Amino acid sequence: MSLPSIQRVFLQSIAAADPEGHFVNVDNIQTYYKIAIPQHHQILLQNQQPLPYEPHKPVILCLHHFLGNQYTWKFLMQPLADATGCHVIAYDRVAFGFTERPDQWEEGKNPYTQSASVEFAIQLLVQLGYGTKKIILVGCSTGAAISCSIAIRFPDLVHSLILIGPSLRPDDQGPPPVARNVLGSAPGKLFLKTILHRYIPLTTLYHDVHSMQEWETVIKPCYRVPLNLPNFYESVSWLIKYFIPFEILPNKHMLHQFPILYIAGDDDKYVEKQKEIFDEMIEGAPKNAILEYSVIENCGHLPQDEKPQEALDLIIGFLRRLNIH
Repeated sequence: MSLPSIQRVFLQSIAAADPEGHFVNVDNIQTYYKIAIPQHHQILLQNQQPLPYEPHKPVILCLHHFLGNQYTWKFLMQPLADATGCHVIAYDRVAFGFTERPDQWEEGKNPYTQSASVEFAIQLLVQLGYGTKKIILVGCSTGAAISCSIAIRFPDLVHSLILIGPSLRPDDQGPPPVARNVLGSAPGKLFLKTILHRYIPLTTLYHDVHSMQEWETVIKPCYRVPLNLPNFYESVSWLIKYFIPFEILPNKHMLHQFPILYIAGDDDKYVEKQKEIFDEMIEGAPKNAILEYSVIENCGHLPQDEKPQEALDLIIGFLRRLNIH
């Protein structure tokens, strides 16, 4: 029982190198997050003045991809906050980044299930004081799948959806059942450790890593830091073992009520038929539905890493059309 406290102290000591990061307790899990607030709010706080009460302003919550962490939103958070006037939050999902990785849990409270990831996101916002605000969900890959599931389960809480390289079909959300059983076993954990330590971050998720100026100095190191943190490989194995795909497209009619921006890279090797998936998702939508599809050229599965300015421009333009500015 001493491991969680030791793990927490260790994670805090490593994360302390970045003063912008913070921890909050969510369902008894120490969770690492960052918040970007508009610059005019920062000035008010510096002058010890209260922030304006803006009940109409939604909060923007960013959910990263599998084997990613909150770092992936580094280039988008502050510009997005300044352009929209919204507070922008990104956090490390359970099993990733600097968030604690429990090695035991109560029955019915397994933090490594898909349903737990949905509840966790909502509870995070509650703990941070945003429980009464509508949510603009920005999700990448499996983070987009979680975003859609939040919208399906808690429609009254959601303002709009921004899906980046979304993994919405069961085969794109995770490995098949046979692979899950193997990777969730003890030998599977050893295999994961060997493969992940060698290949993270996966270069196949990008169009061309050599075109990214900060690939070797910033991007690659930020994805590799968690590899040496406590319970990393065990938690990834648990996540795979208990994985059950979200049923998103069968419930697509519930998504049609939300404005949706769907962003895809033209060289997405992970999810190759994005336009086909988008067309399936919007099938049967009412004529007044706001459903937009955009492609970024010379870009892979993670536009926010590879083409951050292009992704940012698309997101800001979409939100301004929704009168968020």
